[in-house]
Amino acid sequence: MQQRGFVALAVVCLVSSLAAPAVAAPTVGGAGAGTVDTLAPSTPSPVTATTRPSSSGAASASSLAAASTATGGDIRLTTTLALTPDRAGSVAVTLRFEVPDRVTAVEATIAADAAAVRTDGFAATDGDTYEWDGETATPTISYRLPANRTASTGRLGRSVSDGPQSAGSSVVDGSGPVATAALAAVAAAGDEGYLFVDPGPWALVQLPGTGVSWRYRGETVGLSRRAATEGAGAVGGRVAFLGEHVTRERTANAQTFRLVVPAASGGELAPQPERVLDSLASASGALRVGDRDESVFLVAAPAGVDWAVRGLQTGDADAWVRADEPLTGPQSAWLHEYVHTRQSFATTAETRWMVEGAADYYAALLALRQGLTGFSAFADHLERGAEAPYADDVLADPSTWTTGTPYRKGSLVAGETDRRIRLASDGGATLATVLTRLNAESEPVTADRFHAIVAAAGNESAADATARFVRTDAAPDMWSASAHEAAFGRPVARIAVDPPSAVAVEGAYRNASLDTPATVAVGETLTVPVAVSNVGGAVGDYRVALAANDRTVAVANGTLAAGENATVPLSWTPTAPGAYALTVRGWTYEVFVEEPSAPTAASVSLNRTAVVAGDAVLVTAEVVADGAVPAAGDVAVRVGGRVVATERVRVGPDAPETLRVAIRVDEPGDHVVSVGDASASLTVEPADGANGEVSPAADGSGDIGVSAPGFGAGAAAASLALALAAAALAGRRSEG
Repeated sequence: MQQRGFVALAVVCLVSSLAAPAVAAPTVGGAGAGTVDTLAPSTPSPVTATTRPSSSGAASASSLAAASTATGGDIRLTTTLALTPDRAGSVAVTLRFEVPDRVTAVEATIAADAAAVRTDGFAATDGDTYEWDGETATPTISYRLPANRTASTGRLGRSVSDGPQSAGSSVVDGSGPVATAALAAVAAAGDEGYLFVDPGPWALVQLPGTGVSWRYRGETVGLSRRAATEGAGAVGGRVAFLGEHVTRERTANAQTFRLVVPAASGGELAPQPERVLDSLASASGALRVGDRDESVFLVAAPAGVDWAVRGLQTGDADAWVRADEPLTGPQSAWLHEYVHTRQSFATTAETRWMVEGAADYYAALLALRQGLTGFSAFADHLERGAEAPYADDVLADPSTWTTGTPYRKGSLVAGETDRRIRLASDGGATLATVLTRLNAESEPVTADRFHAIVAAAGNESAADATARFVRTDAAPDMWSASAHEAAFGRPVARIAVDPPSAVAVEGAYRNASLDTPATVAVGETLTVPVAVSNVGGAVGDYRVALAANDRTVAVANGTLAAGENATVPLSWTPTAPGAYALTVRGWTYEVFVEEPSAPTAASVSLNRTAVVAGDAVLVTAEVVADGAVPAAGDVAVRVGGRVVATERVRVGPDAPETLRVAIRVDEPGDHVVSVGDASASLTVEPADGANGEVSPAADGSGDIGVSAPGFGAGAAAASLALALAAAALAGRRSEG
C-alpha cells in the first residue's frame, strides 16, 4: 500500500474481506461410508484457494472469474456482484450454490452487516447463518453489502482491529497483525480517505467472503468458488471492479498481468497502459524471490476519489493503483504494489519493517534498472531514511516508529543490506536471495532467523551491520554512484548540477545579470540558468527545482546520455514585495523584491534657449531610478508650472533613459521648462508683427499658449523631426 500525504510507500495489507472472511477449499475428513454423513467444516481464510482470475475479465454472470479445479461432485459457489446506482456506497451480492446429490446439509455464514437479505432454498438460523432446505438444487442468498472502507475502519463501521488475527498468518494475506497495525498507522496519520469505495456509477471493492460448512455421503465433496459481475466488470482473486472498463493483458515469465482501466480513469491515467505492462513484465523477470503468481490483477483506480493511499495490494496478487500515479521516479506505486505480490513471509514485531522496507527499496531499484529514474533521485529517495523524523526510530521496535518509518528507514537499511551481501558474496547473492529464503519459511521470521539468513547469503559482517541498523537507531550512509557500480556491477547515471553565482533578471525595465543579494521589482522575472551534466556511464534522468522561501516555484526534468550536458533555466516572477531565499540544489540566492520606485529627472536641457513665439523647442530629460529598485511612473514636462506633456516611463537602476519632447510656446517672455526637480530657462521673443505684450489674468492664472506632441517612441521621433524643421526654418529666417 502507498500512503497519501507523505512520499513514502505505505502499508499494503488488509485485514479481512468486505464481508466475512472467504473460505478456502475445506479440509475434510476421509470418505465416509455410503450412508454416513461427514461434516466438512469451514476454514476461514482471506484467500479463496480455488478462485483464479480470468484472462478476459468478468463482464456478466456467465463470464466467471475462474474455472473450478474441483471435481464435478463438488459444491460450486458462484458469488455475483452488481452495482446499485440508486444506493451509492453499497453493492448487491448474490450467492448461488450448486449442490450435488451426495450433500445432505449446507450452512452458509454471510457478512454481519449484510442488509435486505433474500433467500431461495435457505432459511435463517442463528445470526448471519443460513441453512439449506435440502431440496433446492441451486439455492441462493442475495443481499446488499456496504462497500466503502476507509483507512480507520477495516469494514464500514468496524475498527481495523476487529479483523481476524493470528500470530502465524502471512502478512501478505491480509489477516495478520502486521496488516492491522499498518492500517492503524494510516488512520493515525489523519487520512480518512477510502481504501475501497462505491460512488454509484462504478465500484472498486473486495470480494465478499462466505463461511460454508456441509455434510455429505460417500466420496469426499469439496467446495469450489467462482466470482462474476452482473453487467460490466472484472474480478481478481480478492478485488473486483464494477463498471465500464478496458482490460489490457501481458504475459511474461509465466505470469499474466491484467490491467483494468476503468472508463472513469481514461483521461486520468498518467502512464500509457502498455508502459505499465512493460514495466511489470520487466520487474517480473528481474525480481527472483521465488515462485511467481500465475495471474496478477491490477486496477487503475479513478483518481477523482478521496483515496487514503496511492496504491494497495491484497490477497495473493490483487492490487489497485491510483490512475494518476506516474510510472517514472523512485517511488513508482505500480512497481511497489507488484513487489508486494512477490512477498509471502510472515513476520514478528522485530522483522515487520521488512515488508514495506523491501517493497520500497525494490520499487526504487527496479525503476533505476529500467531507466525510469536516475541514480541521483534513487539515492535521494533512500537517503531520507537517515533524516528526521525517522533518524531516532528503531526498526525492530514498532513502538518507536513515526508514520512511514518502515518504508523510509526500512528501504535504506534494505538497500544497504543488499549492497553488503553483494560485496561479501562477490555478486553471488543479493537481498533477493534473502527474500527467497524468507518466502520459503513456514514460521514467522524472528530477528535471529533473519540475521542467520543474511549471514548465510553474505557473511557475519554483513549480518552484524544489518542487525545494528535494525536494533538501534543507527542508520547507514547512502552510498555513492561509484560504490553502487562496484557492488551492483552496473554503470549508473551520475547527474551533476552546477548552479551559477549570479541570477539573470529580465522584464520591462532591464535584461541583466545580478550578483546576490539582489534587489528587483515586482513583476521582473528572475532566472537561474543551472548547468546539468551526466558524468556517469548510463543514460539518466535529472530533476532540478527552484524554491522561493521553501516553496517550489519552478521544476525542470530531462534525460541526459552519458557525458551529455545541458543548461536548464529555472525562472520565477515575484508578485509581492518581500525578502526571498531562492534555493536550488544547495545554492541560496538572497533576493529583495520591492514595488517599483518613482522615476526622477537628473537633468533637463533645451536645444535652444531663445526662440520666436510658435517655434519648436526640443526638451531632453535624463530620467533615472531613485535607488536600487527599478522605477516606473508618469514623468511630466511643465512650462511655467503647467503640465504640457506626460509619459509613463520604466527605467532600471544605473541605466538612465533619455526622453525627448518638442514643445512650442506662443507667448513671449521668460519661461521655466521643468521635468521633475530639474529645469531650464527659455526666452520667447514676439513673432513678426506682435507687440510682445502678455495680458495675464489678475490672479496670474492666464493661459500660456504651449503645445507638445508628448513622449513615447513615435512622439519623440515626431518631436525631434519638428524641432529640426523648426531649427532649419529659424536658420532661413536669420539668413533672410
